[in-house]
Amino acid sequence: MKVKCHQLSSKGNVRDHNEDFLLFWEPEDFKQRQEVGSLAIIADGVGGEGNGDLASRLAAETALSIFQGAKAETPINDLARSMFDTAASKVFQAARDKGRMATTLLASIFRRDRVTIAHVGDCRAYLIRAGKIKRLTTDHSYTALQVKLGLLLERNAMTSQHRSTLTRSIGYEPMCHYDISSEPLLKGDILLQCSDGLYGFILDEEILEAVVKYHPGEACKRLLALAEKRQVSDNVSVQIVQVWEVDQPENVPRAVSSRGATGGDLGVGSVLDGRFEITDIIAKSGMASLFKANDRQTGGAVAIKVPYLQIESDPAGFDRFRREEEIGLQLNHPYILKFVPVPQKSRPYIVMEYLEGQTLSELLKSIRPLPEPDAVRIASRIAEALDYMHRAGVIHRDLKPQNIMLCNDGTIRIMDFGIARAQRSRRLTFVGFTPTMGTPDYMAPEQVKGSRGDERTDIYSLGAILYEMITGEPPFGGDSAYVIMNARVTGDPVAPRKLNPKLTPVLEEIVLHAMERDPKRRYQSAADLKRELDDYEVVEMTDRCSRLQAPQIWKSRFRMVPMLVAFAALQIILFFLLLLYFRKR
Repeated sequence: MKVKCHQLSSKGNVRDHNEDFLLFWEPEDFKQRQEVGSLAIIADGVGGEGNGDLASRLAAETALSIFQGAKAETPINDLARSMFDTAASKVFQAARDKGRMATTLLASIFRRDRVTIAHVGDCRAYLIRAGKIKRLTTDHSYTALQVKLGLLLERNAMTSQHRSTLTRSIGYEPMCHYDISSEPLLKGDILLQCSDGLYGFILDEEILEAVVKYHPGEACKRLLALAEKRQVSDNVSVQIVQVWEVDQPENVPRAVSSRGATGGDLGVGSVLDGRFEITDIIAKSGMASLFKANDRQTGGAVAIKVPYLQIESDPAGFDRFRREEEIGLQLNHPYILKFVPVPQKSRPYIVMEYLEGQTLSELLKSIRPLPEPDAVRIASRIAEALDYMHRAGVIHRDLKPQNIMLCNDGTIRIMDFGIARAQRSRRLTFVGFTPTMGTPDYMAPEQVKGSRGDERTDIYSLGAILYEMITGEPPFGGDSAYVIMNARVTGDPVAPRKLNPKLTPVLEEIVLHAMERDPKRRYQSAADLKRELDDYEVVEMTDRCSRLQAPQIWKSRFRMVPMLVAFAALQIILFFLLLLYFRKR
């Protein structure tokens, strides 16, 4: 592929320095350029943290270094992941030495006949083709999420107090969550990348007009001048990449699997049962690998979970895996993860719809607490899905922010039915809490005691999730999982309005009602909870916050052990002292 890049950046009208960073690189050798490709990067340092200029430069140059050192045979998605993982680690380490810093990062790799875009933050990429403009990236900002979920009108997004609040960025943690997508290119296409300082003050139609009407270098100047004329309050940057030539598809090597589809580890290029072509590795856990695949039957993208061989041979682990699919196939609701039925399989695997977005857990790492209207709207949708599940005879039993996906299309999904229970399935109980189950921030008290739970168990978990959304903290804290569980069984959480005085008393009443320790005192159905979330007027105020009881201090059965050990040690020391004394005599 042959491309030409023009770029320009300005500090804007208000900022005293520029925290954006741009770069474009391609090998000088033609053959190497064909194999490796070209790279365009834009990074926008987060000014609110200080050192934004250092963060953006470090992230961009680190990504470039990884790109330059990659082997030609490296799969492009693996390369993009390595670029972003390394950049995130570098910026995080630098932040520990120089103070907090963060940045967005958008990298486009032009190779053969496609552009692969890796992206975190709110810089944007547009494809301009045949007089039309198409946005290729999703903003990782809180206002973008509000618009998708129907919580905010798009015309009000730019004036929102959360306009500059990012839900994803590089620098706050050693790893970051990013998007990777791919788009086929044609000769004559133009890819435009820009910071929010540009698109925040210029309409997409105006961007299109400038790019179509003027030479790319002149278009860059005119776009920046227009933003500055409108008193842009941020740094403003733009890259325009012209596609002059693309490699013909028939000359592009195709990925061919070196492994059979029915044995060994699967990889990119493998085809399961002649239908599902693996296109990417999404994640790997202790039990299974999760792949992105193309469904040749429908032409759409799907996610495939494949258990490891040791899980297949473990009755308990494999039973959980199989049960997840059995229950998932029973459910059909817009807010519940959809499972794809596959009549015949050559090996165990689960096929699900492919989702793009972020989990509620990831959102809460960036935004906490959430505004009350947003938290209530999200909780209402979860309650609607729970009501459907419960009427279908399914109890989730593992509801937590990590299992709730906020999708890029504005919908939500409840996921992970590994320990869910269907009424007609055989009994599955907890034998009590153990540390291997993880931090039990959302488990109901009856689950801690070993009960199988019912619909009200999920209601408690949703109440705990809502509590965290509106206060910024989980309901109970402690130095260990046992302390947290003891608090949940023996007492109540701190009243939400003590942690967030801006909350309405009505919402506090709803949360505490859902989190009653005694299931009989909770909402008896998810529909009842949803009704009150949707209409505060029907809530009966009972002053639950005045009846809260503080948890009892956890007392370990081994609390006397240190004292007994010390006493025994003292006795031994005294014995040897006396022995030594009598020997000397």
